[in-house]
Parts: sequence; C-alpha cells; structure tokens
Amino acid sequence: FSALYERYHGKMERIAIGILRDQRDAEDAVQNAFIQIIRHFEKVSEIPCEELPFWSISIVKNEALLLLRKRRDILPLEDWDGFEQSAGDVTEYEALVELFRKLPETYRAVLEMKLLIGYTDQEIADRLGISETAVSSRASRGRALLRKLVEKEGFHP
Repeated sequence: FSALYERYHGKMERIAIGILRDQRDAEDAVQNAFIQIIRHFEKVSEIPCEELPFWSISIVKNEALLLLRKRRDILPLEDWDGFEQSAGDVTEYEALVELFRKLPETYRAVLEMKLLIGYTDQEIADRLGISETAVSSRASRGRALLRKLVEKEGFHP
C-alpha cells in the first residue's frame, strides 16, 4: 500500500484539483480514494501493473465527482453539439457522468480532460504522451460514440 501511495498520490491529487478547483476538497477526494483502495486492496494484485495508474486515477475521479455532487457545485461543461449543463440540475449531470463511464477509456480520458477539466489539446497531448492530432481524433470519435449513447439511452438534457 505504501508503494502504491507514494507512486500515485501526486498524480491523483493533481487530477482531483483539476476537477474540484480546491486544494482541501482535492485532498479529501484523494484520501477517500485511498480508503476505497484499502477496502478493495485484495483486488490490487489482480490488476496488471500497466493498468494501476488508470485504476487509481479512475477512483480519484469518481471520488471527486462524488464531492461535487455532495456540495452541489456542478462544473460547467462546454457547449458541445448542443448539450449544455444547467448548474442546478444534478440529476442530468449524473446521467451525463454515467454516459461518460460507458465510453472506452481512451476516448473518455480525452473528453473528461477537455470538457470537464478544461485542458487544451496541447495539455492533453502532454499528459497522455500522444500527439495533438491524436487528441483531436479521440475527442471527435469520443463525441460520436457519446452521441450514439445519448440516442440509445434516451438522454435529454
């Protein structure tokens, strides 16, 4: 556990700060994420080493979003393809988050960084170690998949 903490704590905190925009809330999200890791620590050995960073980041993102819902402080989303998030409607926001969770990780990561955190294509490329062209392609394909999910699920913001 100590090795896991030392290796991923900093990155998890940066992700949480990007989502929550508040140091104290980010620390709470990271602490809650590590509590979740402790609760399910027996599963850590089953996770391939190359997937541990994504697993830990996914947990902290979920914890950060839970904190947002608890304080009803909704992050504004960009107006993409006609979708707008009204700041007062937590139910719609949660439904949108559920749709994001259904996307493959490669597309979800790019769209979350772009739409939820507000990173530029260059910042996303730097963080993921891919080209800006790849970021643009993943964002476009992710939006297309998200549109299909929206139609399939009947989501209406």
